[in-house]
Amino acid sequence: MAASLLTIMIAARLLSQEELGAYFLIMVVVQFVALLGDIGLRNTAIKSLSLLPVESAEFIQMSRYLLTMTLTTSAIACLVVGLAIPLLVSLWPYQDFQQHAAFVLPIAFLTTGLQIVMSLLVGAKQFVRLSALSAGIEILRATLSTGGILTGLGLSSLLWGMIISRIVGIGVIWGRMPTLFAPTFRHSRSTELLKFGGWLYGGSLISVIMVRASDLMLTTYMGTAALAVYTAAMQIPAILQRIFESIRPAVLGYVSAQPSADGAQQVEIVRITTAMLSVCAIVLILLSEPLITVLYSEKYASGVSTMQALSVWIAFAIINYLYSTILIGNGESRKAFLLTIPQLFMIVICTGLLVPRYEGLGAAMALIATGFLGNLVGAWMLGGDDQHTRYTLLMVTIRAAVPLLLLLISVFYTQDSFLLLTSCCAIATALLLATNTIRFSDLRAIGPVISRMIGQIRANRAAA
Repeated sequence: MAASLLTIMIAARLLSQEELGAYFLIMVVVQFVALLGDIGLRNTAIKSLSLLPVESAEFIQMSRYLLTMTLTTSAIACLVVGLAIPLLVSLWPYQDFQQHAAFVLPIAFLTTGLQIVMSLLVGAKQFVRLSALSAGIEILRATLSTGGILTGLGLSSLLWGMIISRIVGIGVIWGRMPTLFAPTFRHSRSTELLKFGGWLYGGSLISVIMVRASDLMLTTYMGTAALAVYTAAMQIPAILQRIFESIRPAVLGYVSAQPSADGAQQVEIVRITTAMLSVCAIVLILLSEPLITVLYSEKYASGVSTMQALSVWIAFAIINYLYSTILIGNGESRKAFLLTIPQLFMIVICTGLLVPRYEGLGAAMALIATGFLGNLVGAWMLGGDDQHTRYTLLMVTIRAAVPLLLLLISVFYTQDSFLLLTSCCAIATALLLATNTIRFSDLRAIGPVISRMIGQIRANRAAA
């Protein structure tokens, strides 16, 4: 994460906002294309392979099948989007995007490939190797990208850095686990795997649309410079999302190993996570202005309000990811998909109304409304027929959301006074304590939860 942030910091200073915005736009398109080629098999691999002995014939056969299918569908997706590149260029006729639009296809294909082979590492319980490889890939990408920028290669260096680092990452895994790379289109459970992955695919596609619809509409209405400011404002809050994504495979594997997990335990996990995210959101709101100016320079200062709003959104968004992860781990991929449906309608309505009027801040406000709705729906779904669990989860969401939203409204009127901003953050924290959202006992409760997860992982590795 540090390497990635350093790359954006240097790019924000040495590239124009139009160039950096074009890079962010390319990455949005890459994310869509990569997702089209995934068809939900990345999470299916984690869910299914985690339950199998690593050296078993079933593990090897399933890994080969999932890898072959993912790479095949990814190649098809890249071919289809490649035919549509002229349409994209005409939709966003910005010079820097036009010159580099061809990079979308190789980056998308390599991104999908890297994600699926890393899922195989998760399924094999190779967490240490996964961690080292992930860090190595990011450091290599940052080194190549920043080196290229400093030598005057401009936007192209960011894209080539991504391509080369992904090739190296896939090559390393290939060298370590060559038996998993033999192609095969046959598997005895292919229908079951594709059905399970299909629900995940639908949910993932809608999730990306929800998050990136604002980016695309903002670019269409305001241009790549506005997208650069908005995406720069999102970089720091998105670190929280990347932290969750880094531990998500372990969380999913833990939940998958306990399909009949106690409802009270799940409520406690959601409540503690909500409390921690609420505190993080308050801290980010307080520090938004110095972080923006120090990291990206004064020319991105207009994104301070947007970053403050995105700090509240990311808390809601990660709770949605947590709900989805628990549902997938419990084998309820259909519910994980249905969780995204009302959010899709909300983001479409809100972006259409708010982005043309408030630009980047409007995009952030649309995400907040969508994320909060997702929290309510997720609490309802996870509670199931247990009315007490459902009510408890709903109250956890509301007790955390009200102080954060009140704080966000108040900070828009205290931007010129750090003392008033600090006072508002202190009041919001006090409200979280008063409503029992934050408990000092949470620090003691986190330890046993982590210990159980580590114990489960070790047990799985020992069994493998």
